[in-house]
Amino acid sequence: MARLIGIDIGTTSTIGILVESGGAVLATASRPVDLRSPHPGWAEEDPEQWWNNTVAILRDMLAASPGPVAAIGVTGMVPAVVLRDGAGALLRPSIQQSDGRTSVEVEEIRAEVDEAAFIARTGNGVNQQLVAPKLRWLRRHEPDVFARIATIRGSYDDIAWRLCGAASLERNWALEAGFLDLRTDAIADDLVALGGVAREVLPPLRAPHEVIGGVTAEVAALTGLAMGTPVVAGCADHVASAFVAGVTAPGDLLIKFGGAGDVLLATRSPSPDPRLFLDFHLV
Repeated sequence: MARLIGIDIGTTSTIGILVESGGAVLATASRPVDLRSPHPGWAEEDPEQWWNNTVAILRDMLAASPGPVAAIGVTGMVPAVVLRDGAGALLRPSIQQSDGRTSVEVEEIRAEVDEAAFIARTGNGVNQQLVAPKLRWLRRHEPDVFARIATIRGSYDDIAWRLCGAASLERNWALEAGFLDLRTDAIADDLVALGGVAREVLPPLRAPHEVIGGVTAEVAALTGLAMGTPVVAGCADHVASAFVAGVTAPGDLLIKFGGAGDVLLATRSPSPDPRLFLDFHLV
């Protein structure tokens, strides 16, 4: 059977699992993650810690269960914000989805848009989980960082990029970020403009199962993976957990406890509500 690796970039830990395609678990490993709150309401993490954890976890699992790996995918919290400059250097710690520093910026956007139309168009309400308010906050409070933004990615998108060198954004990050128009199933320039950045800073959208590239020679030497091992775009952690728990038909529901708690309900058609978050199902 094919051997597959999953990495989860969680809020409090990075976790890896090596499985056979039939379901047998061959190895697991984990490393803790530091969730930082340097000011009240802030939630930040270090993407370099995610990457160092990922490398260590891959080494541990391949040492415990040597052999070829058919593919690797990454999940993670969404929509964390990872900012890099034109050379790929990290600009600052990630701003997590639970960060609460942007109350002023949220109210600004509420005053600028028709909120009912925004909800119908994007599937999500105007709130502090959106990425545009975070970008506005950066422009106001960290202008030097804002001016150097060349790429914005999510947690698992960033680790997938580190693995294979290919930049991508998985659809759920764009949806929960408030940048995706449900009518076109594409990122909309005017929605991105609410954050004061150009569309070009967002990599191409990819579906979770799409192969975006192969493990680089550098990463192969670091981890023990074979160069060229396929890397898929990955997905939001809570969406993956719902799928593997069997939430696959309309009306199926999962209550999930972790670094964050979720109540996940499957439906065939979107019914946007400002009290809820909308995500694409893996099905």
